[in-house]
Amino acid sequence: MLMSMGTGSFIAAQAYAADANPDDELQEIVVTSIRKSLERSIEVKRQANAIVDVISAEGVGKFPDTNVAESLSHLPGISVDHQFGEGEKISILGTDPALNRILVDGQTIASADWGGNPNDPNSRTFNYSLLSPEIIDQAEVYKSTEARIDEGSLGGTVIIHTRKPLDLDANTMRGSVGYSYNTRSELGNPRGSLLYSWKNPASNFGVMVAGTYDKQDLSRAGIEFFGYQKGSTITSNPTVTGSGSLANATFPAGINAAYFKQTREREGLQGAIQYEPTDTIDLNLSGLFIHGVYNNFSQSRFIYPAASTNLFNAVTINNGLITSASLGNGAYTELDTNYRKTTVQTARVNLAGTWTPTKDWKVYTDVGYTRAFGGKDPEYLLSFYSSTPYSFSYDGTHTNVTSTDGSSSMDNMATNGTGKQVGGIAAQLNADSEAYGQMDVTHDINWGPITTIQAGVKYTDHMNTVRAYGSRTYSNGSTTLAQLGGSQVPSGLFDGLNASGDWLNFYTISQDAVINYLKGLNTTYYRDFGSEYKVTEQNSAAYTQVNFAGEKYRGNVGVRYVHTADDIKYWEYDNGASDPYGVTQTSRYGRFLPTFNFAYDVADDIIVRFGAAKVIARPRYADMAGAFSKDDTQHTASGGNPNLKPYESNNYDVSAEWYFNKDSLVSGEFFFRQISSYIVNTATDMVLQDNTHGGTAVYSVSTPVNYSDANVKGFAAMYQTNIAYGFGVQANYTYSIADTGSANINMPYLSRHTFNFIPYYEQGPIQARVSLGWRSPYFTSIGRLDSRNMVDSYMQLDFSTTYSIDEHMQVTLNASNLLDEMYYWYNNTKAAPIGYYKNGSVYSINMSYKM
Repeated sequence: MLMSMGTGSFIAAQAYAADANPDDELQEIVVTSIRKSLERSIEVKRQANAIVDVISAEGVGKFPDTNVAESLSHLPGISVDHQFGEGEKISILGTDPALNRILVDGQTIASADWGGNPNDPNSRTFNYSLLSPEIIDQAEVYKSTEARIDEGSLGGTVIIHTRKPLDLDANTMRGSVGYSYNTRSELGNPRGSLLYSWKNPASNFGVMVAGTYDKQDLSRAGIEFFGYQKGSTITSNPTVTGSGSLANATFPAGINAAYFKQTREREGLQGAIQYEPTDTIDLNLSGLFIHGVYNNFSQSRFIYPAASTNLFNAVTINNGLITSASLGNGAYTELDTNYRKTTVQTARVNLAGTWTPTKDWKVYTDVGYTRAFGGKDPEYLLSFYSSTPYSFSYDGTHTNVTSTDGSSSMDNMATNGTGKQVGGIAAQLNADSEAYGQMDVTHDINWGPITTIQAGVKYTDHMNTVRAYGSRTYSNGSTTLAQLGGSQVPSGLFDGLNASGDWLNFYTISQDAVINYLKGLNTTYYRDFGSEYKVTEQNSAAYTQVNFAGEKYRGNVGVRYVHTADDIKYWEYDNGASDPYGVTQTSRYGRFLPTFNFAYDVADDIIVRFGAAKVIARPRYADMAGAFSKDDTQHTASGGNPNLKPYESNNYDVSAEWYFNKDSLVSGEFFFRQISSYIVNTATDMVLQDNTHGGTAVYSVSTPVNYSDANVKGFAAMYQTNIAYGFGVQANYTYSIADTGSANINMPYLSRHTFNFIPYYEQGPIQARVSLGWRSPYFTSIGRLDSRNMVDSYMQLDFSTTYSIDEHMQVTLNASNLLDEMYYWYNNTKAAPIGYYKNGSVYSINMSYKM
């Protein structure tokens, strides 16, 4: 779509204002191995004025992991969520992923996620799984910011540096081919990459191009609970065992055996043209194009006790939970089959120039445009129903659902009858774009301790939109699963989840059967005004920064001023009206954001640092819009709040670092985030129209509000060294806590404890590395029926080894998620699950060639 519209696909090949300052330029170190990449990362960290952590490529086109988020999670204070196996977004120092920005060569990259992704698809962050690691030279995480760096992050800012052709040897080429296999989907797929860089004999004109291809077949099995409802809603008179009041106890509104399949196929193209017509001018035209297909098929077989409260026969109560129950004839059960076609595209064009008229002056300019598309187009939903007696039980470890008159009744399911709604066909299209321009000037001076003065201006024009339509598809007669070619899900699909009962062997139909059946029925389409919005945002920024240095100290002080103008458009309905009317709300605000960084050399190998800054993070686009979206399967909904204020925080960081060898480091860091106007989602129950199934239903509706102030504090420790005989180790630990003023609200994605232990071996032609990461439980959101959604502790174990056949060719074996760890989601207490999943282990082999 982007190509047909004539949009270019280029990305900046050099960092923005950072490159304008010679003191901030990175040392050029040839990287050929694990140890060399660690040495380079340590050297960059050591030279920095701010508190920075770094990951460097081990060679041209060779990043430590096949997923950038996983590589970043090896750094202290950084963690990822693994709901779909591979990391997609990162949390920095205990802050929500949506509040930490990623800049590619100093600039925003537009983001639009895949349809059906529950992980914050309309936030300001980026899905790292879309970013190919082959294009990356270095990734830096600025935990203490500087005035020259774009605002918008609370925890930290990730800056990805890509390569420039004049920095590489002429005719540099690296290619790779590989194959990966997922143990749960039991499918394998190819992947490959190719990079070529050329420059002329004068080394003043170069061209680089890189292409990547990657495909994965994911298969996730899980057990889900649709929130918890009060026992006071039970209208029958069941037999009660256990202790406690039935009215005050809670029971699962629904229990679901969930089967999710997805094919992720990604293609990427990066290009860069660099020209230095004179010794004082450097021009870069560069870019990136990413095309991803993320089609997915969800099959949800669930009971829904909340819809059968008059049929409870017996219940057991433990610690305020109805942990088992039996329901009689007519109890409601359902199968939802949901197929989403989803394509994600991201493109970027960038023109950067550096002019150095004298040795003391440097002028850097950068203009560009980035755009992304995503969403689901279309989404097919077909539902089947049955009425059968069943029993359920759970204890936070085991779950059982069994039909009391045999498994056949659970599989004998049919659509609604003639004239009734059976499902629908819908679409939601997301678009995200930004045009930007900036100029930075650096002047080297010698005014006592002051070495450099930097100043710059920047303007961005951003737009984020959602367009949507829905439909009502009506039955021409009840149709059973058997009539549509129903078959059982794969045997052993739910192994390892401690689940039992005949519901696990449910019958379903293929995605093609879903599509063909719905297309053959009478469908009425409508525009889903309630889900649509358009946010346009203009940001104007100006900064000045003074860099200083003495015999044993260095640092910078600066201030950035930013003005934001938001225009928010959405639709509203008057009570009883059938037609909506457009609403436009505006928001204007400006902020001064001072920064200060100081580094002191206590000894030749010991550095202490201090950083202080005032920072802001803007609300998610979807949260700012007054739009209203619903999930008719789980009966949840969300609405925006155009009156939201930005997050604001006073950040303080102190660190001490001991570089006891060129490849060795011990460091400790204390951090404090004093956050005001923190935004949380609050949930209320509302009766809304169910456009998919017909009629009305009770929906849990979440709305964002500026809740209160919050403090995040903690410390991170890191140890890294080359031991002996080729062995070395990396290890880090982070402790963080938050105070939100409420026992029921915590900071999303903050784990109190996080650690990584990464031993490695490198000797001769052999490299090997084991990565063990663990994080303690963490809060994610307020969910359905006011549930306090938590994720249990999670451990990730990965392994990789490389054998160099000769100086040009290597073979690499990778294994990720070796433990096939369970992702466990619960409501405040582990005895009340929300969902738990297994994604499988992934094994891959890769052969690379370089010259």
